[in-house]
Amino acid sequence: MAASVCFPRIPFPPCFLVCIRDDIYEDENGRQWVAAKVETSSHSPYFSKIETCVTVHLWQMTTLPQEPSPKSLKNFNFLPTKWRLESRNTYRGSDAMHWRLLNHSQFYGPEELVLMLDSRS
Repeated sequence: MAASVCFPRIPFPPCFLVCIRDDIYEDENGRQWVAAKVETSSHSPYFSKIETCVTVHLWQMTTLPQEPSPKSLKNFNFLPTKWRLESRNTYRGSDAMHWRLLNHSQFYGPEELVLMLDSRS
């Protein structure tokens, strides 16, 4: 008989995330998420218009750094102060921009949310 593989149970993505510090967000259950990485890239899908893609990786952390790093202050200050889950895979930022939920997972580390700014918003 083959052994079954057991994956960790992941809760639903947060209904909202509120910025409590420059790079730290808190969800409705009091869990804290750190903006671990922000990626930007530019591309031209139609050759007439250049679009910038912004992707943010949020990690749910049990212990947080006492002070934000100077690098995070410089790079993450354009993120919204609040995200609210509008549908199964879309968050709306406090800046009225839509962010697509690309990934919500946990593999051998912190729970991760990956959000991408929807250029059509």
